Amino acid sequence: MTEHPATANPTTGIDGTPTTHTTPAGNGRNSIDHLGHTLTEPLAAIARVLPTGPIPVVLGAGALAVAGVVEWPIVAAIGLGYLALRRWR
Repeated sequence: MTEHPATANPTTGIDGTPTTHTTPAGNGRNSIDHLGHTLTEPLAAIARVLPTGPIPVVLGAGALAVAGVVEWPIVAAIGLGYLALRRWR
């Protein structure tokens, strides 16, 4: 991604003192790409640390359900969430 110089936009704060914030200069496409990357990066990080196969997730979630630590709908949500993240990757 190409770096563009930022432009400062002066505004006033609640107490009337001038404040500035920066916005990226350039076309809007780079901003959209950056926003998309920012929104999907946490999901990509989660997908990187998940086990490669479903066996550890299923066994772990099943053990929590059998031990009574979590209810079955939570175990189902964990399993479906895992499958969705694996499919998304």
